[in-house]
Amino acid sequence: MLHQHMTDHNASKGDSRYLSANSVNLSPFRYYFNKNEHLRPFVDKNWSSLCTERSRTATWWATLGSCLYSTKDLFVAKDENNRSASSNFCLVDPNLWNIRPGHFGTSHSRTPSKSTKDVNNNNNRTNHHDNSSAHASSSKLSITSTDQSMTPPAMQSNSSNAVIALIQASSSNTEFGQSGEQNNLRHGFKYLPCELDNLFPYVQYRNSELSPYGVRLSKEDASLSVWISGDQLTTTTEFGFSMARANCSVKEGQWFYEVFIDRGGEGKIDGKDAAHVRVGWARREGNRNSPVGSDAYSYGFRDLTGHKIHQSRLYPYGEPFKTGDVIGLYISLPPLKKVIPGYQPISPKRHRIPILFKGDTMFEYKDFKPTHKMNQLLELPEKKNEKKYWWQQKQDESNPSSTSQLPELATLPGSKIIVYKNGICQDVAFENLFSFFPTVDEYTNDDDLTEDDGSLGYYPAVSMFRGGTCTLNFGPHFRYPPPPDPELEISLNNSSTTTTTTTSTNISKKSSNTTDGVRKWRPISERYMEYVAEDILNDIVDEIEIWDWMVSQKQSPIKRPAVVDLSDGGIMKKRKLDESYGETSGDTVP
Repeated sequence: MLHQHMTDHNASKGDSRYLSANSVNLSPFRYYFNKNEHLRPFVDKNWSSLCTERSRTATWWATLGSCLYSTKDLFVAKDENNRSASSNFCLVDPNLWNIRPGHFGTSHSRTPSKSTKDVNNNNNRTNHHDNSSAHASSSKLSITSTDQSMTPPAMQSNSSNAVIALIQASSSNTEFGQSGEQNNLRHGFKYLPCELDNLFPYVQYRNSELSPYGVRLSKEDASLSVWISGDQLTTTTEFGFSMARANCSVKEGQWFYEVFIDRGGEGKIDGKDAAHVRVGWARREGNRNSPVGSDAYSYGFRDLTGHKIHQSRLYPYGEPFKTGDVIGLYISLPPLKKVIPGYQPISPKRHRIPILFKGDTMFEYKDFKPTHKMNQLLELPEKKNEKKYWWQQKQDESNPSSTSQLPELATLPGSKIIVYKNGICQDVAFENLFSFFPTVDEYTNDDDLTEDDGSLGYYPAVSMFRGGTCTLNFGPHFRYPPPPDPELEISLNNSSTTTTTTTSTNISKKSSNTTDGVRKWRPISERYMEYVAEDILNDIVDEIEIWDWMVSQKQSPIKRPAVVDLSDGGIMKKRKLDESYGETSGDTVP
């Protein structure tokens, strides 16, 4: 900005107008710069001065674009309604005299300021944006009223855009960060933080929860293309469809959460697809680098057309949704004792070892892999091996005998997913969901996970596309809470209509809390303490099992296992654990 001003006014370095004594006479510089046309060449030219301790990677410019797009309290786009990484940006506060140590505290501080906390407390997506708007206008509106007489008209800032950016920046914690690079460290494994605990002399290490505590989006279980806010409730991406999931799953019962669409449902802009958001539920095996509903492990809902999606197949369902809408997602899962005859909860088999990755201690778990039977659901009917022309293949496809039968897979009888848009029920979307227990067939390897390790279930999941942004509300307070018994209300609505009544009548029926009876569903936020209690109980069981095994083997107390360091670029040369553990799966650290 300073370089551009000096060029426009034929000024040189050391010009008296840039001295602090003359700061009152120098109006703020309101210049807009584009990432590719201006900022990228400037940073590239001055890299050694700007980034003194960072090597220049091949994709550093992508990080620059993500920073411009996501840091709304620092950068304002010329057109905030179509904000993207390729927009033209100006500083929200263009007064360069305000840049000093601490200038970036709002975006990068782990502890938000008091004003930010007040705004966050007043705006939990349960109230309208009036509170955040009032705070933004009272605290920073003076920025938009500065003198613009010295700035060329083409470069002048649109004050309404600045206000939009300030409102959005004040409504949530805008400290966005990428998911951990350990997510893709080894295929077929997952990584969770852990710490040493002297209360477990045999297990030695246990899972450690990172703040913010509670149900949130998991940075440890998200695509590398996803950016997640500091409170881990808001997420976005500037690339293709990428998924983020919550840190807690549900296995049985009725649960509900909301998704506020910050930006989504946009059509094509300049011939290119704009921002989109898909919401739904997903299992652990679901692909994180694809939209919700792209495989048999997830059930999703599309913003642009309102279709429901499963196995990458679209089905007409409800109303489309866009920026500003609130989508409620309800899931009902039957008790496992009713689904599986003779079911008894057993201790999870957690195949994990502690490792050291770039100074952080974490567990390396074996993760569940997609199975052949589930992937087979995505395949088109098989064709004969003979080489034929396309019209001959079309004739074979019309013959039912030439198609293969779909595999039979276990389901959860009576399970349902119901979607609400701004409190209006869109009817039942999916029924009899696939069981979340892994399938076993002739393609299953001996080292594949076939038993629950405590992470199975259905997770709240969202996927974003090219600037799509959403904020998740896990409760306990919701903008549009569903009725006490959503399934009963839908059945009553259906029974009260005639056979000629269309589905649109049910969609127009707005949900309310007037139904008699006790609330049967629970907010996802209540699941967190259960999740923590289950994890602690599993640690205790693991401790007892190791002690029992040592007694049976007449072993002396074991030494602490070696921590494997995987910081050397992903080279998987693991150090051997204590010899008392052996090399077999039955004698390794659980």
